[in-house]
Amino acid sequence: MTIRSSRPNIVYFLVDDMGYGDASCLNREGKIHTPNIDRLANEGMVFTDAHSSSAVCSPSRYSVLTGRYNWRSTLQKGIVGLYGDPLIAADRLTVPALLKQHGYHTACIGKWHLGQGWNFEVNEEDFHPGVGPRRAKVPEIRAWEATAEQQAHWKNAFSKPTTGGPTTRGFDYYFGVDVPNWPPYCFIENDRTVGIPSEFLPSRLVGDNLASIPGPAMPYWHFEQLLPTWAQKADSYISERSEADEPFFLYLPMTSPHTPLSVNKPWIGKSGLNNLYADLVMETDDVFGRVLKSLDKYNMAEDTLVIFTSDNGCAHYIGTKEMEVQGHFPSGPYRGYKSDIWDGGHRIPCVARWPGVIRPNTVCDHIVCLSDLMSTSAEIVGASLPDDAGEDSVSMLPL
Repeated sequence: MTIRSSRPNIVYFLVDDMGYGDASCLNREGKIHTPNIDRLANEGMVFTDAHSSSAVCSPSRYSVLTGRYNWRSTLQKGIVGLYGDPLIAADRLTVPALLKQHGYHTACIGKWHLGQGWNFEVNEEDFHPGVGPRRAKVPEIRAWEATAEQQAHWKNAFSKPTTGGPTTRGFDYYFGVDVPNWPPYCFIENDRTVGIPSEFLPSRLVGDNLASIPGPAMPYWHFEQLLPTWAQKADSYISERSEADEPFFLYLPMTSPHTPLSVNKPWIGKSGLNNLYADLVMETDDVFGRVLKSLDKYNMAEDTLVIFTSDNGCAHYIGTKEMEVQGHFPSGPYRGYKSDIWDGGHRIPCVARWPGVIRPNTVCDHIVCLSDLMSTSAEIVGASLPDDAGEDSVSMLPL
């Protein structure tokens, strides 16, 4: 087919902890319905053998943005820790940096979890009580209120810009959170928090598949606001870019259906599985649908490559056994879940649409990986990668 534009817009919608079998276009026997992912499948290509580079979060995100396997980085196991240092080196070529070299405007909206480069010293008592070696009892943590001294420390800390976040790694614009279930509980825009956290997150939001760690929060912080905010910010960005001459790369790393399992009221119970994770998958699919509608509304869909995928498989602790009893298997026919070496840990949903290039309603059974975005982007814009960039990336464009 003829490529409509040599520089298409690229929207990369990365969900968090969604299993291969949670997309109804990949699991016809499943009980969760994802009409917007299915729409993309009908209008584009489904990859049946797509994999994340790791079965957990930060390593996969590293591979998406650098085209490298995570074991090439300083992170040899696990994920970037609380207030952790930036995982992507400052001089490392990233997908957004590459695309900026070829005239793209670049934006990241959502979850980062690759290290922000917080510009202050972190101590347990003030910033994450109950996490370190002097772990306090949960009831004691929940009873705590921020002291004037702690609030002063937070004001000093969060008044400073971050030094290693998305806008230092190739993105022109960033709005999101670092890790939704970890402090600080606030939005971050570009290199600064939106407001200064001034209280501890309320105890009702800690535990039970909500927040994992007590810590500084903005007043009235609640997790239900996250998904609607990502949809609204994406719509505003697409609207803005529709008036510009340059193409754009919009990276949308969702905070869901990962914990916190905070579902907005219209979606509670929608799955029929009596499971908040399942309901959150459906709400996440709705947000994806809103992004597709934004592309339609601003007449951007025809010149945009849209990729939907996940950073790893479904987490086992969100009620997988209860869903399996009801006939829904989040990993589909595959064994295992998030953090497992089995396919359920890293085989992921992956669907792509590019009108005029990808034939509608097609299926690809070739193996692909999250690390392939770098070489795919390079081939789309006609760029040659240097030898020390995207070493583990293979272009998906021929597929």
